[in-house]
Amino acid sequence: MLSKIKIGQVISLNQAERKLAHFVAKNRNGNNRRFNVTNLKVSDADPATVDLEGVCGEIAFCKLFNVYPDIDTDREPPHPLYDAVIPPPPGIRIDVKTTKYETGKLLVDARKGVKTLGVDYYALMTGQFPGPYTFRGFIAREHIIQPHKLGLICGYKSYMAEQSELIDNPSDCQSAHLF
Repeated sequence: MLSKIKIGQVISLNQAERKLAHFVAKNRNGNNRRFNVTNLKVSDADPATVDLEGVCGEIAFCKLFNVYPDIDTDREPPHPLYDAVIPPPPGIRIDVKTTKYETGKLLVDARKGVKTLGVDYYALMTGQFPGPYTFRGFIAREHIIQPHKLGLICGYKSYMAEQSELIDNPSDCQSAHLF
């Protein structure tokens, strides 16, 4: 399945998926604020908009890779450290990042600290509600969580990867602990 998905593939969300994204984003945002979960958004945009875009990117990614998205909105912290698990067994834990910028970078907030250990790969989706969204590729955690990848975005340290650094398929990356 992974070999069939290529960088640049575009996925659209249907009306039901867009409604689902609104519901999940609104409820996750509300629950996170109620449980005093630190907002790690690396953006100057409204948090509700950022949450909607993130959920849309997650749903689009899951639709593209034929896996079910995490749509739980009632879970108390701690939350899962990843957004999707894709085969082959053992599943590869993916944290999906979304940006509205077509040529945008994949960003991982440095404030996540050791929580990054719960992720095997990061994936980047680009697009803006209502879509479509474009798959831009994967990067292994150990390739992006590096001191030389740190930069400053909106006043926060973030690990950054250019789209040219992303790969189509996690099995193309030499990650001995996974394969």
